[in-house]
Amino acid sequence: LAETREGYSNLCKLITYSRIGGDRRDPRLDPKHLPSPPGGLVLLTGCRKGRVPSLLANEKGMEAEAEARNYLEWYGPDNVFIELQQNLVQGDTGRNRRLVELARDLDVGIVATNNVHYHERARHRLQDCLVAIHSRKSLEQSHRERRANAELYLKTPERMARLFREVPESIANTMVIADR
Repeated sequence: LAETREGYSNLCKLITYSRIGGDRRDPRLDPKHLPSPPGGLVLLTGCRKGRVPSLLANEKGMEAEAEARNYLEWYGPDNVFIELQQNLVQGDTGRNRRLVELARDLDVGIVATNNVHYHERARHRLQDCLVAIHSRKSLEQSHRERRANAELYLKTPERMARLFREVPESIANTMVIADR
């Protein structure tokens, strides 16, 4: 997240380098392109497909911790937050518990986020159609490409608070980051 004008500039550079290092569907960022220090940026560890969460989900805790430590070294402990998402998809709860444990072990903040793909729940069918069109498949054929459920909508603060009631600091940190 860009916190300042310098951060926005750094973010644009990182996006450009990731596109050069990969492609649109699979961007790759070589750490050598990180500005030193990467001023004006707040790093969130990402959705379930992010490096740290996916390593934890695959029982690779040591690698996940090493990656998180890299983030802390590159961005500084005040600029890194372990991201939690609860989209009511299989594996979310266990992964979040492991992410909270990792954050506490590393003394780093946690933040609740939401993987938003449409503004209201009822729009999930439209999203399914758009994914099918994008993948050039019928709805039936595009099942693997589509989202697992209708939970990827913009949730209310109250809904988010209920989903993350076991870790209220993750909700409080959303405002800490927003205020920055």
